[in-house]
Amino acid sequence: MIKKISLVAAIIAFTVFLSGCSFSETLLPDKNTMENATVIKTEDGGAIWNPKIKIDDKKNIAGVDILSMAIHPNDPNIVYIGTMSNGLFVSKDAGESWTAVAYPDKAYGLVFDPITPDVMYGSGVFNGRAKIFKRLAEGQEWKEVYTEPADGTIISSLAINRFNPSVLYAGTNEGIVVKTTDGGQTWVNLKINQDITAPITSIVFDRANDQHVFFALFQEGVLETKNAGASIENITEKIDTKNNTSSIYSLVADPYLGGVVYVGTDAGIFRRNGDGSWSAMNLIESSKAFAIRSIAINPKNSKEIMYSSAKAIYKSIDSGTKWATFQLDTAKEISVLKYDVTDPAKIYAGLRSF
Repeated sequence: MIKKISLVAAIIAFTVFLSGCSFSETLLPDKNTMENATVIKTEDGGAIWNPKIKIDDKKNIAGVDILSMAIHPNDPNIVYIGTMSNGLFVSKDAGESWTAVAYPDKAYGLVFDPITPDVMYGSGVFNGRAKIFKRLAEGQEWKEVYTEPADGTIISSLAINRFNPSVLYAGTNEGIVVKTTDGGQTWVNLKINQDITAPITSIVFDRANDQHVFFALFQEGVLETKNAGASIENITEKIDTKNNTSSIYSLVADPYLGGVVYVGTDAGIFRRNGDGSWSAMNLIESSKAFAIRSIAINPKNSKEIMYSSAKAIYKSIDSGTKWATFQLDTAKEISVLKYDVTDPAKIYAGLRSF
């Protein structure tokens, strides 16, 4: 069992961080604009988007890059965002204001325990070393439950089993996958039947089968296990039989339909159907000229799909037959899209520079 440590040093670092000038000091609302947005939100299903970057009347989070986002499964007012180099922030009023949380930088992975949501897990880099942390209740310290053996590695993805939240998978930027079945007390390495060096940027569970898991390899492909990691197969060639693309940027599982997964590439979106076959979605052609970096599916209606491409958001309510478009007047691009599971008309987007 890995020894747990507190993040007192991180608390000190955040005190310095917040007292400095890392945030905009200009009085709002001057800087609380779409151009400076790093978090935006819609409350009407995507027709109108507004920036949500305020800390207080003098500070905001316009300067951060968003890597991850987690919305409390029972209390949608609680939203966490993980950043590239500014650690973790929490909103307890549905994005209206943000507070820094004592946490390391580079928060790539961030998940709530779906059964006991006071428990959270997150990945980060502390004193140069990639680690996974666990928090047992809101406001408590984050404790280390996993560490990499040397500096330089990033834990680039993290996923939790919705049926059995003691089971988590984590992927690194060097193509390694580790798994715990006891809530982080012990970990095992999963063997992949080929040399993988690409970052594992997303891990998703099949909605209907927790033994069935997919792993996205950044710009390279997709891996699949049907037996909880006992064997892992590279299925990239099955996704795009016409070889229109080799670059994978995003991966999401349908939160409503079992067996359905979406892969965002540099040539559009490919859908894994319930029977295991793959098909290319009929996107707006101009959007396929850019990397599809984020995709989200309405948790209560799988016909509603959203994705981002460059400076635009696209939404379909008929499984991708027709698309509505929304312009993004932002300096950054969307890195993550998240539906509020309690009210899918409310959707958040985190932005970053690429």
